[in-house]
Amino acid sequence: MFPVYLLEDNDIQRSKYAEFIKNGILINDANLELKVSSGTVDNFLANYVPQEQGLYFLDMEIQDDKLAGLNIAEKIRKDTPLAQIVFITTHDELSLTTLERKIAPMDYILKDKGLDEIKNRITDDIETAQSNLQKYSHSSKNLLDYKIDSRYFSILMDDIIMLYTQKDVPGRIFVITKNQLAEFNGSLNTFETDYPNLFRCNRSYLVNLENATTYDSHTRTLAFIDDSTCEVSFRKNKELIKLLSNKK
Repeated sequence: MFPVYLLEDNDIQRSKYAEFIKNGILINDANLELKVSSGTVDNFLANYVPQEQGLYFLDMEIQDDKLAGLNIAEKIRKDTPLAQIVFITTHDELSLTTLERKIAPMDYILKDKGLDEIKNRITDDIETAQSNLQKYSHSSKNLLDYKIDSRYFSILMDDIIMLYTQKDVPGRIFVITKNQLAEFNGSLNTFETDYPNLFRCNRSYLVNLENATTYDSHTRTLAFIDDSTCEVSFRKNKELIKLLSNKK
């Protein structure tokens, strides 16, 4: 999942915005998760992962520092040029400064518009960010990288059919591609985060839907071009149907 970061020093407003973000994620069925909800710059930076692609909701003024959020956004933009940044602020006069500093925010929400407007804008921004992040990840993650001992290997993403684990071999990941099999030490959770264009069917399977052929929603069985199959969990069934529908 893509991370969402929230920086707002007003406790009541931060709680409301966090609620709006979580609801927006549910409404859009987005592959996003509110990872950090912070009221101070120090706490935000302590939990911030440089170059982690995601969505950032930032207040401009933090603890009487009028430019705190702007400075944070400038750092994020340098670390991650394609980060999705949204300001929620009372300072409409600083919108031009975001252009001068080449921050290019996705949205600039003014607090005096009221909570209903903020809620609607956050929901719309989540929908836009979801689409942008998926497009970026699909184009940038052309290779899947893994390591065996001291050697590094890469597999073309187009060739990958699935990654999976087995209960009797904990800590090992098995990979099926169009023309090879491989196994190595690792965690599916890590690969799910690093390669969001792969779909997590269930606890044990991470698959490339580009190489899927059919899906039986009644038996929740997903089939692939090499005739291999995997079971989709009940919780993931709805999400998969939606993804497959969007591919048509």
